[in-house]
Amino acid sequence: MRRDEAMRAIYNILKEKMNIATLSLFGESARLNEDLYLDSVMVLQLILHLELDLGIDIPDDILKPNDFHTVASLADFLERLQNE
Repeated sequence: MRRDEAMRAIYNILKEKMNIATLSLFGESARLNEDLYLDSVMVLQLILHLELDLGIDIPDDILKPNDFHTVASLADFLERLQNE
């Protein structure tokens, strides 16, 4: 998966499946918690949607908080996961 595909997937899930009200702040530097106001439950929902929509498995043991800090760090994580 390329980075632009990961960014598009994240955006589409936040828009279409999670109806995030702060989507106007979406960008690579947007922090999931502080800028987009995703709480821990919403981050888990995002992970679940990514797994289902992209047909990937994200093992619990590889999840690190830094991978879910910003939209860019999440896109990087998805890119690394798909390229392993």
